[in-house]
Amino acid sequence: MTILGFIVHLLGGAMLLLFAVRFMRVGIERLWSEAIRSAMRQSSSRLSVLAKGTLLGTVMQGSTVVILMAAGLVGAGITPTVSAVILSLGADFGSALAALVLTLPISEVSPLALLVGGWLYLNAAATRRRNLGRVILGLGLILLALALIREAVEPLKSYPGTFAIVSHLNSDPVSAAMVALGLSLLMHSGLAAVLTGVAFASHGDLNAAGGLAFVLGCNIGSALLPVWLLRREKPETQMVPKAVALLRIAPALAILASLSLAQPWIDAVLAQFGRPDHLMLAGHASYNVFLLLLAPLAGLACRPFATQTTRLIAPNRFALPDFQADGDIMLSALRGQATRMLDTLGAMFDEASHDLPDRDRVHELEKQMNASLSDFRAALVALPQQTESTGDDVEDIMDFAIRLESCGDIISDKYIDLRARLGADSTRLSKDGQAEIDRLVVEVRRGILLAQSVLWQGDEQSARRLVEHKQYVAGLEEESRRNHLARLRSGNQASLGSSNVHLELITALKAVNGKLATVGYAVLDGYGALKKTRLKKRETAASE
Repeated sequence: MTILGFIVHLLGGAMLLLFAVRFMRVGIERLWSEAIRSAMRQSSSRLSVLAKGTLLGTVMQGSTVVILMAAGLVGAGITPTVSAVILSLGADFGSALAALVLTLPISEVSPLALLVGGWLYLNAAATRRRNLGRVILGLGLILLALALIREAVEPLKSYPGTFAIVSHLNSDPVSAAMVALGLSLLMHSGLAAVLTGVAFASHGDLNAAGGLAFVLGCNIGSALLPVWLLRREKPETQMVPKAVALLRIAPALAILASLSLAQPWIDAVLAQFGRPDHLMLAGHASYNVFLLLLAPLAGLACRPFATQTTRLIAPNRFALPDFQADGDIMLSALRGQATRMLDTLGAMFDEASHDLPDRDRVHELEKQMNASLSDFRAALVALPQQTESTGDDVEDIMDFAIRLESCGDIISDKYIDLRARLGADSTRLSKDGQAEIDRLVVEVRRGILLAQSVLWQGDEQSARRLVEHKQYVAGLEEESRRNHLARLRSGNQASLGSSNVHLELITALKAVNGKLATVGYAVLDGYGALKKTRLKKRETAASE
């Protein structure tokens, strides 16, 4: 076996593993993203939050995505920081459980998973079944990738240089940890790095101390990755990955120092308990169980970064992570920014819809929307050349962000002025007119929630529901206009005195809700659901 052939074989298996994990994760997000986001928003006991984090880490095949989502919710003011940190610790343990499950002797399942998942993914008409096929196919690809990695490293014992390299890693746990740290950052996944290391240890001569040091390095790399990805976000968002990194890295460094100082004794003791690959998995799981016990220290871990937050006064700035060539991370970052703009729009709409709205707060939120769109444009300019598919997704998200900013302009200008007139002077809507406005306000709030669902799930069913909701609200606006004119003809004095306000209010509400449907049309177009009709051209023009 040549060294070049070994490298190509090993990296090919590792690349397939990385692709399979992300392929499966996309299916999981599209199937259950709304339930995942809902679970992350709910506040509950510490034990419940840990359980949710464990489930999310296991299902999402890693903790990095969970930490990024939790940090985004904290930055938007939806989730408490301490709860997000505890949730992230649970996700780390869930990632360790996923590693245990994926290394079970279930390789025989791989052909069946590939067959069933591939058939569903290629032939299922329903979106949910197709995404279920993606999940099953991703599992089969993960098992296949692990088999390829094991096959690649099996001949290593006969290679002359292997003994020297492995001997160095066995005698220097710090070097083993550094190799694992670099591998985790390179693969953007601590789970994939752990699985690769375990596959290597199953056929190599890596001893117990070297294997445990490798696992600790994977945990350190997995803790540093979210910090790096979110380093340009506002301090409230950065607080979550920094606090999690503090809780994960400090014990890892202490254990690594112990391994270095007492390495011969530790290796002799641990060697009695089983094979190195089994010890690596047990050590990985045990270390993350230990981290669960640190959950009561989550608030204390946040303090150093909370102090920094009070000193820094910075707007909600957005910048793309450095891993711009990674389509999944880049699109997740862009969707996260669009979601934050939706959250800001929702807060602005709720405030402007009060009987006596706070104009200063609405204008402050509108400034945040403007800054978010400016950062969006700057990030778009900095993007490298993308594939046609990714470029279309980026263009759709950018177009949606522009529409959101336009919604903010309507709310902070015309809409709030009209609501203020109703509360400040003698202008009063009729009883029926007020009921019609209240109904439209409720439906616009529902439209914001539906747009959030489409933005994260990206499936045809939720997109069609959003588009149908847009048409429903347009029908409500038309019905309200007809009813208002009928009241005028009947001589209703309240309707006569508030006629201009009523008509402009329903027009503004219809315009805001119509712009929210943009993301729904983009998703339907991606599924080819608009190509055979004139619906796309007519409806998108109507939402301008």
